[in-house]
Amino acid sequence: MGRYSLSVGVGAAADSARLARLAEDAGFDTLWAAEMSHEPFLPLAAAATSTSRIGLGTSIALAFVRSPWVTALSALDMDMLSQGRFVLGLGTGLKRLNERWHGVAYGKPTPHIKECVQVIRLITENAHLGQPMRFSGQYYDLDIQGWQRPYHPQRERIPIFLAGVREGMIRTAAEVADGLLGHAIYSLPWIRQTVLPAVARGLAQAGREREQFHLCLSVCCAIGKDRAAAQRAAAATIAFYATVKTYEPLFASFPGEYRRIQEADLRGDTAAMVDAVSDQMIEAFTVVGAPDEARRKLEAYAELADSICLTPPDQLIDPAETEAYRQALLATFGT
Repeated sequence: MGRYSLSVGVGAAADSARLARLAEDAGFDTLWAAEMSHEPFLPLAAAATSTSRIGLGTSIALAFVRSPWVTALSALDMDMLSQGRFVLGLGTGLKRLNERWHGVAYGKPTPHIKECVQVIRLITENAHLGQPMRFSGQYYDLDIQGWQRPYHPQRERIPIFLAGVREGMIRTAAEVADGLLGHAIYSLPWIRQTVLPAVARGLAQAGREREQFHLCLSVCCAIGKDRAAAQRAAAATIAFYATVKTYEPLFASFPGEYRRIQEADLRGDTAAMVDAVSDQMIEAFTVVGAPDEARRKLEAYAELADSICLTPPDQLIDPAETEAYRQALLATFGT
């Protein structure tokens, strides 16, 4: 069975540190912090202060909204703070959010992310040498001279994972990254029919072996005694992602529900969005139930991956409810 990791949110530094220590003591492999409602590096910096073994990763940091220089320095700092436990998880994000929220060029995401990874690796692996760093590509044209980072890197190479939902980005991750960060709304058929073949094609194109690549699947889990409430929370996260056009192929088996969610979203009716999520969708996209049931359902995912990131429902519900489901994951899957 694959190793379990845990997604974390943001809170007071002492609370983040306490959660990290609990996760480490419970035997979790990695803590992953996302970027949407909060910045992903800072919660991990707090987590580094109270832990010594657990990995710390961004899942994800948006690749295009920061300069590769800033991302590289953040990765080097996090690896130093954690004494070599950091994983830089990157994602392209959505075109609309990049261009309208951040005011940055998006371009074609596959060649863009490839260049971004190249530049970040150039900086993280050479910043301490004091030598010129030059990169000329379609999206980045950098000429770094007269500068030397006055610290040796914690490691020669910081692992870089890429997020991917559709075939092209998944294949790209297998070509140029150290691992893939799966989306929380992957279904098992999507993993088997799209993810695994795309990983195999990307590795073959790069001349790499499967053992050189880490597949981390993310699964949305709602564990609780109140099954109806847990289903409702899981449905809210499904409904949120069903409003994103990029994710439409994942919902191909549920055209009626998908259409009703979209229509309710256009009306601004959040309750109707969640109501439109069927029990079949909850079963396909999430794991809901009592602890023993959740463990059993997750075995099917674990057989396909190197590790599983357990994430509580975290969309369209109160943050306190999300934290309660996170604590249930700690209790259920801790060793």
